[in-house]
Amino acid sequence: VLAAKDGRKPLVDLILDKAGQKGTGKWSVIEAQELGVAATSIESAVAARILSSMKDDRIKAGKSYKMKLPRLKAKRGAAFESQLENALYAAKICAYAQGFAVLARGSEERGWNLPLAAIASIWRAGCIIRSQFLDRISRAFAKSASPPNLLMTQDFRAMMKDSHVALRKTVADAALAGLPVPALAAALTYFDSYRIARGTANLIQAQRDFFGAHTYERIDRKGAFHGGWD
Repeated sequence: VLAAKDGRKPLVDLILDKAGQKGTGKWSVIEAQELGVAATSIESAVAARILSSMKDDRIKAGKSYKMKLPRLKAKRGAAFESQLENALYAAKICAYAQGFAVLARGSEERGWNLPLAAIASIWRAGCIIRSQFLDRISRAFAKSASPPNLLMTQDFRAMMKDSHVALRKTVADAALAGLPVPALAAALTYFDSYRIARGTANLIQAQRDFFGAHTYERIDRKGAFHGGWD
């Protein structure tokens, strides 16, 4: 970590905690919503920046909410560093999966026929998000014929199986300590929502029909149904 010129504190500790943004994240979220693609990690990152800009409000809220949270034992050493590294790795996989899902849906709806493997390779060469990680993504898309999601490629299935537990532990540790980790938490929720065969949207559909007569489908017969709320 870079030290400040006076050498007393890390430079990062002297930087004001207000993040700016140029609009790229906002445009990405809008496009994802327009296409009906869940891009929750991107959405949470944009929201986190907006919240960070509310510095005066956060100072007042901090004084108002003086909560006693359980103190977690300081974690150090190779095991904890490995947990954090794997947690970040799992979250990155989910974030990239969402970004490429937006591209894939846009390509499908607009007839672009985007070569996702080539796009990942191009980004590796000269984009703001370039990283060695993109090489693996490019190879995964090249080996798989139009996978529905990066999470469903063989290589990344194995990676998530190896790293998702670390993400769970990190999100849980942060929640117990009262520390916001919106993108990590959103990535975990995205992964769990995507991988679960039967979720909880049946309750949402029941509520929508009960309050707004929007109808629902059933698992035991075809068609749209309404009512039955005795």
